[in-house]
Amino acid sequence: MEEVVTSFHNYLLDQKCKDIAVFNVRIEGQNVSCIVATQPNVIENKKLADKILADFSIEEFPEGYCKGEWIIFDFQDVVLNCFIPSVREKFNLEKLWQKEKVQNIIKDTSAVKKSKKAKDIVGNKK
Repeated sequence: MEEVVTSFHNYLLDQKCKDIAVFNVRIEGQNVSCIVATQPNVIENKKLADKILADFSIEEFPEGYCKGEWIIFDFQDVVLNCFIPSVREKFNLEKLWQKEKVQNIIKDTSAVKKSKKAKDIVGNKK
């Protein structure tokens, strides 16, 4: 799982996301890595979502896509939350999940091959 999270982290860095945080939480009885990232505005957040849709071969629009303020991608073991700053601050998942924050999971981002295709991170989701 750590390699998958590191791959997502690298992918988000490549997409110029800011303030990336990783939390291990229980959702509906299952351990899930939740990744939170920020884009500067709705336009950039939707561009990121469009890129994820294309790179991961996802055919359905994710929750929150229309409004574009908080877009959620569910990859089963990983949930990606893409925020604009004001909405991230309002919902403050960091405070909610502070005890579950993963410390130092991303030690060396060079450890994950940059050549790895995005959809290979978690497999082809359809």
